[in-house]
Amino acid sequence: MSIAALPRAVHAEETRKPFDIAAGSALQSVVEFARQAGINVLASGDVLAGIETPAVRGTFTVAEALDKLLSRTGLTSRMNASGAIFIVGPDRTSKGDKTVTGTIPMQRRATCCAVLLAFGSAGAAYAQTASDGSAAPDGAVKREDTATVVVTGMRASLQSARNRKRNGDAISDSIVADDIGKLPDQNIAEAAQRIPGIQLGRNKGEGASIQIRGLGQNKIVLNGLEMFGAGGEYNGRSFGLEDLPADVLAGIDVNKSSSADEIEGGLGGYVNIRTRQPFDFQGRAATVSAKATDYRMAGGFGNKTKGQVSALYSDRWKTGVGDMGFLVNAAHTESAFGLAENEVERTEMVPDYAGSGKGVTLPIGLFTGNGHHGDRKRDTVIASYQWRVNPGLSFFANYVGIDYLLRNNFQTARVYHGTPTPSFTSWGDTNADGSDNLKSGTFTSNPLTDVSVIGDEHRKSKLFDVGGKWSNGGPLTVRARLAHNETAVVNTLYEWGIAATIPSMTMSMNDGAPTGLSIAGIDLNNLANYHPNYLLAIHLDGTQRNTASTLDATWRTGSGIVNSIDFGLRANDYTRHSFGFVNFYCIDGCNSSRTLATVDPALLHQVPAAESRLVGPYWTYATAAVRGQTALRTLYGLPAGESNTQDQDQLNREKTLALYLKANYEFTLADRPVTGNVGVRAIETKLHGESYGANAAGTLELQARDSTRHDVLPSFNANIALGDNLNLRLGASKTLAPVNFGYMAAATTITNQVQHDARAGNPDLQPFTSKNLDVSLEHYFGRNGMAFLGAFHKTVDGFIQTVAEQRVINGETYNVSTFKSSGTSTIKGVETGYQQFFDMLPAPFDGLGLQANYTYVDSKAASAVAGRTVPLEGLSKNSYNLIGMYEKGRFKARIAYNWREGYVVSTSSSGAMGVPIFSKSMGTLDFSIGYDVTKQLSIVVDGVNVNGAAVETYYGNPHNQANYQPLNKRFGIQARYTF
Repeated sequence: MSIAALPRAVHAEETRKPFDIAAGSALQSVVEFARQAGINVLASGDVLAGIETPAVRGTFTVAEALDKLLSRTGLTSRMNASGAIFIVGPDRTSKGDKTVTGTIPMQRRATCCAVLLAFGSAGAAYAQTASDGSAAPDGAVKREDTATVVVTGMRASLQSARNRKRNGDAISDSIVADDIGKLPDQNIAEAAQRIPGIQLGRNKGEGASIQIRGLGQNKIVLNGLEMFGAGGEYNGRSFGLEDLPADVLAGIDVNKSSSADEIEGGLGGYVNIRTRQPFDFQGRAATVSAKATDYRMAGGFGNKTKGQVSALYSDRWKTGVGDMGFLVNAAHTESAFGLAENEVERTEMVPDYAGSGKGVTLPIGLFTGNGHHGDRKRDTVIASYQWRVNPGLSFFANYVGIDYLLRNNFQTARVYHGTPTPSFTSWGDTNADGSDNLKSGTFTSNPLTDVSVIGDEHRKSKLFDVGGKWSNGGPLTVRARLAHNETAVVNTLYEWGIAATIPSMTMSMNDGAPTGLSIAGIDLNNLANYHPNYLLAIHLDGTQRNTASTLDATWRTGSGIVNSIDFGLRANDYTRHSFGFVNFYCIDGCNSSRTLATVDPALLHQVPAAESRLVGPYWTYATAAVRGQTALRTLYGLPAGESNTQDQDQLNREKTLALYLKANYEFTLADRPVTGNVGVRAIETKLHGESYGANAAGTLELQARDSTRHDVLPSFNANIALGDNLNLRLGASKTLAPVNFGYMAAATTITNQVQHDARAGNPDLQPFTSKNLDVSLEHYFGRNGMAFLGAFHKTVDGFIQTVAEQRVINGETYNVSTFKSSGTSTIKGVETGYQQFFDMLPAPFDGLGLQANYTYVDSKAASAVAGRTVPLEGLSKNSYNLIGMYEKGRFKARIAYNWREGYVVSTSSSGAMGVPIFSKSMGTLDFSIGYDVTKQLSIVVDGVNVNGAAVETYYGNPHNQANYQPLNKRFGIQARYTF
């Protein structure tokens, strides 16, 4: 764990204050010290892990208390002129004590704020499907071998999606090509948010991840195949939903109840992302699309226009050896973002605020003008070949190439409050500790740290697969498939910090608007008021390779209750290698007397007032200098570059062998047809992990661990036809999701040889498991009408907790900090949906249509505090989509409103000192208007977040704002031509 601690104030004059810190783990003691001292501390979890600190009780100055806390630990501290405290280990100090260097390894549970600013997260997932050469591999939802035709028009698209839901053998929902194309969705995640039960997570203002019924551990596959990529060294198992543009999609199917033929790995659901295949079309097809989008960014960043183009060509022909088809689909998309947020730091309670005798809760500071600005680029190429030799024999080959690049530039002024003055007002609240919450206050001697950051994400993925289908014309059909995926991930972050002191600052807390800040007594235009402070350098990269082979078969019995049996075998070999470095450098011991006055102006940048928002223009390092690195490193005597370090090197190999058997049944009950399946999937998983850990002598050496596990996953689905258009569906299953590789490092690292402390990963961690019950009542009417009501209940086991245990290392007993699976959560809820075009209305109102869905989810998860439960993070209890449609003649229009209730962002974030963080409710309004100029040419105008929604979070009480970030608006115009 890293204690995310950029400097907060120490009072100008060292006052004495009471301390009561128990002896114990340094990871906990330093947090408690920071709370009681009223400061924020920057420390490496790697440095603190395993170290025990003595008790500190009595009245001391901050410096005295810190000396006592670190006594006999081997740790040292540095304090700069602004009062920022840095705790470092004794391992590396350069000559003259001018530069203190510490290494901060990126733990999987790290909360280092700079890391979180650079890299987003992503969910996991995948699935095994039957595939053949006659149709697109539709995963567990599609079972027929008939060719399909790309639908056009909203009515046709709704009908197609409805039929997929109606004909599927599991509880599912779908959207198809026209649904995606008629809304301004940028990527898969944004398209999927229209599906009932799915909630969207954002990264830099754009959709990046999804939760299904409250769970982010979902199986996501591309054309029924695993494709690894997103997150690189973070989890290494997930497909990046933001990597693939919506332009290349044929549809998305979401199975919410499980079947035995699906690849294991999803708790919440199974998502199959489908691209187009040549046999989807009756003959030759070609389409070209071009779009220009105007991104309305935050003040200071200006509006930017970005373009995207896509093209599809498909043809099929008859030959002397059967039917053949070939398709190529390519897309290039560019987008921009310019987000300005006010990030309010964690709260603290001051017992006798400014001598008033009143306890006041207030934030330790404010990051004003957090300016994330940059761009994304996506390049995608898809090629598909199909060959149907005869009705009983077919082959196919596919290629998918994805190149995703996000370049993020970031500047912010981080102001931490100093000494409170009697000039303050409060909200009039009464907190649990008896304190009130600050509404407005003025402070003296306030530290300022401004930073310039670059953080990039680059993922390149390639997926190849070949396969075929054979049938003897009788009861047996056999399908085979071989797939290979390669992915390279590069995540980069460089953060340069500068320190200054602000004599006077007034902070005004707001609820529903950005927190306010004003400063006085300093000229931020004067370079002499700034001092160089630190460099945080991070590279966390990875490579992944995966090869999977499947053999599936269907035996049609021809009679009896069981009309067919599906069975199959899947072998998978996955290798993940993560590597890089995480280094922190203090400039002049983080207490430099140098200023920026003599620095080459080419290395500096004055952030304009429109971007800084509250403090006015201020100086920082230029983005080009941060990206270039060389000049700044030379100026401050830092190493010319970085090398990968062994402590960041981890290798994982996972081999799985899965067998499944599924019986498809059909019978009548009280004269009503009942269909469905019952099956079981058995999986053997062999894991091998390698990582570098310290031996008893303190030398890094390669350590390896192996483990094997066996899982059995039963599943049951039933579809009872209560009427010709009324179905009752039932589902019961057991599902699993693998553990993040970050918890499974094989190495044992000795963190304190004197005190016999160590830490270790746990390669034997068992996967998350969930027992699921589902029921859904579905009514179908008209050509595209549908209404449904469903309920679900999940019991999930496998939460990861940190534990301590004793192990013998080199003949001596050590206290080892490691991980174990424990805890149970329950998730239950209901979802309902409705869609219809009102063709019965008189013209012109017969073009009106409506889609609406609503989801309620209640959850209870194990808390870090024994005996307590908390809601699942990131889960809204209530959410809904409301989409109005109009289609008549050449004119088409949609307006969509997506809303989700407030939710828990974090239950016990270390950066928030254990205070839970909540997000307020938010809704976004999108629209699209299309007109078919001719049969070939259509024009679409669209808009996203036209209502100007903002993300707002708070610490425990809405008056204690944590973050306020207005989302960008965007407006686009697109032209499509079909040949």
